[in-house]
Parts: sequence; structure tokens; C-alpha cells
Amino acid sequence: MKKTITTVGIWIAAQLVVTMIFVIVAMVQGKDVNSILAPSLLVSDALVIILLLAMKYCGVKELVKTVPGNVFLISIIFGICGMFAVELISSAFEIPNMLEQQFEAMSKTISGFLGICIIGPIMEEIMMRRIILKEMEKATKSMWAGILISSALFAVVHINPIQVVFAMPAGIILGWLYCKTGSLLVPICLHILNNTISFITIRMGSESTLSIKNTMGVVLFVALALITVVSAIWLIKNYKAMVVPESESSDSACVINTDETPA
Repeated sequence: MKKTITTVGIWIAAQLVVTMIFVIVAMVQGKDVNSILAPSLLVSDALVIILLLAMKYCGVKELVKTVPGNVFLISIIFGICGMFAVELISSAFEIPNMLEQQFEAMSKTISGFLGICIIGPIMEEIMMRRIILKEMEKATKSMWAGILISSALFAVVHINPIQVVFAMPAGIILGWLYCKTGSLLVPICLHILNNTISFITIRMGSESTLSIKNTMGVVLFVALALITVVSAIWLIKNYKAMVVPESESSDSACVINTDETPA
């Protein structure tokens, strides 16, 4: 619990301090405040990563821990199909996007791309999955409690309503994949891919008309749901790695030994 509170505190403090500095600089230079959103996001997220690594809340090796190629591929397929299925459902509702203009401004800069698509996902996966999910699992002695609590917090910190609705199920998908594969690299890559697709969509200014309110949307949703279920079943049946005993690892039971060859 202490690590969870400290982690969230570091994230909030970094956001506030860095944003305040960039706002002051922008005001002094007479620039539009929206112009500093992307670089301030990039710097604050990078600062959080550095602090969490320096405090040994996460190791560098954990960021690049791999899984077998077929497991990685199926994990990405499961995650991206599941997230797009959720997106189709949420698109059927009128959910406010309070940061639409800000995202459009950030989509026009390199710092915006790096912050939204690369550094942001890495920071959030370290914070939400590596630290908070594990801490909550230890406290509750339940993997699913850890996944759900960290996913709820993942949704809340996004603040923007349209992101909050999507972030909860997305967090569950990312959390389950982390626990199943034992690799932080899997949710990081999935998170990067999802954000990059969203970034490109915003950059191109295109809006999808697909939702579960129309026939094509329903067909696509069913297809995505089937792929999600099938890939999840494959992971459950074909990747039965052994749980690392508590005595051999300070990490929680959801972290598994991925050195074992998949069945």
C-alpha cells in the first residue's frame, strides 16, 4: 500500500511541478498554453519513470523481459481486438471528450507523439501494472482484486470521461496479460500500439462511423469478440508457466516464470 500511495504521489507531483514550470515559461514568452502540453507531458512522464527506477520500484530488466514469439503475438491480438471491441461499444454512447482540443494540439508535434505513444505508456505500465497491481494483489491476496483495483485507478487518473470509460476494461486486459505472461513488455507494447493507432486517427482527423448501433459495427464487434475469446483460450491452454514461489521472489504470485517452454 505504501508503494501505491508513493507512486501516485510521485506521478501527481511530477505532473503539477513540470506543468507549472512550462506554463510560466509559456506566459513569459507569450506563447499559447496549449503549445506546452505535449513537452510538459513528455518531461513529467519521463521524470516519473526515472524516479521509479531510481527508487528500485521497477528494474530495467523487467522492461525488456520477453516471452516466446507465439505468446507475444497472440497476446497482442487478444489485447488489440479486445480494446477495439470495447471502443465499438463506447462509441454508441455520447461520452464527453473534454480534452479533444488538447489532444489535437499534441498530435501535431513530435513531443506529443513521444509523450502519448511511447513514454506515457511505459510510465503508466510501470506505475499501474508493475507497482500498483502487485501491491494490491499482495494486500488482498487476490490476483483479480489487484487487476480490478489497479484498473479502476487507471481509469480514474485519466479524468477525461471518454478515456475513463475505455481505460477500465483496457486496464483489465493489460493487467491480465501482465499476470498471464509475467512480462511487463507485453502490456507496454500493447499500450504503445493502442495509443499510436489513436494518435494517428486524431492526426488524420478521421472519425469512425462504426458502432454497435449499425449493422457493420455489430458484425465487426462479434468478429473482434470471437477473436478475443479464442486468443484468450489459447493463452490459457497453451501458456502454462509455473508460478514463482513467494520464497524465491519478492514479487506477487501473478508474476510467473516465463522461461518454461509453452505446452
